[in-house]
Amino acid sequence: MSKKWQTILLLALAELLAMGMWFSASAVTPALTAEWHLSSGDAAWLTMSVQIGFVVGAFLSALFNVADVWHPRYVLALGAIFGAMVNALIAWQATGLALAIPLRFLTGFALAAVYPVGMKNYGDLDERGSGAGVGAVGWGADHRLGFASFDSSLGRHQ
Repeated sequence: MSKKWQTILLLALAELLAMGMWFSASAVTPALTAEWHLSSGDAAWLTMSVQIGFVVGAFLSALFNVADVWHPRYVLALGAIFGAMVNALIAWQATGLALAIPLRFLTGFALAAVYPVGMKNYGDLDERGSGAGVGAVGWGADHRLGFASFDSSLGRHQ
């Protein structure tokens, strides 16, 4: 396997693992709803705050050309590490939405240093400009997530 494809596979794995933080609250929302006595609107804020943080982070990253000023490898790594740290703080410190929502916002903010920068790296690796790396990862993630959400007892996607 060529060095380029090794790099693409490593980058794809890093993206997959880091972007799992986006969905981590969704996985535990039923437990948090019961333990923290959340309404459906409160529970929705656990997901919406990540999305808002991502938009703010992506906007600021683009405004200040973060991935062009600093090496994208370090931006992606620091974003993933920071995101993991603030995401872990939810499990360790949060006892309600007052802390969980700002931490989820910061998780989304950190992911803005992971996903867009990773996609830029894929594009940079493809000399022909065809976006094969981006397409391969996007196709694979879509199909992997599709299989993960398939409920065989109902015979349809959730």
